[in-house]
Amino acid sequence: EAESLLREGIRRGMISQPKPGQLPKYVWAVDDQKQVYEAKTDPLLGSAYHGYRLGDDEYQMRANVLSAWNKR
Repeated sequence: EAESLLREGIRRGMISQPKPGQLPKYVWAVDDQKQVYEAKTDPLLGSAYHGYRLGDDEYQMRANVLSAWNKR
């Protein structure tokens, strides 16, 4: 499921602005239950992402991601 969410986030353009020649540092995705996830590159591995659900303390970011997700 994590790989599927990562792919869908990329497909929808839910990424941070990448530096030239690099992958985006962040990718955001939303699952079927409207849970918002953020994947972040691992600084030691470069192309590996570590994903996690955005918690209740990140209300504004969750709202921004959900809004953008629904528009794409």
